[in-house]
Amino acid sequence: MASDDLDNNELDEAATEATTDELQTRIEELETRIEEMESGSEAGTAGISVLYALGMCIAVVLSWSRNASILWCILHGFFSWGYVIYFACTR
Repeated sequence: MASDDLDNNELDEAATEATTDELQTRIEELETRIEEMESGSEAGTAGISVLYALGMCIAVVLSWSRNASILWCILHGFFSWGYVIYFACTR
């Protein structure tokens, strides 16, 4: 019975060490990602997605004001800035 308890304790310690090592690895990965974000390496990508989202919002609002149709809003939102430019040229 004592040997079973000893084996269980060794297994628990091994599992704890594996979990600790895994957590340490994840912490290091997160620190690396934070440093990359702070350095601005992904700033260009974020700016593009914000501009696309802005164009999508404008396109949906313009489409709704002209057509009052959800299907057209979805289609024009997909084309985003293309529809905004088209709307400005045809207005």
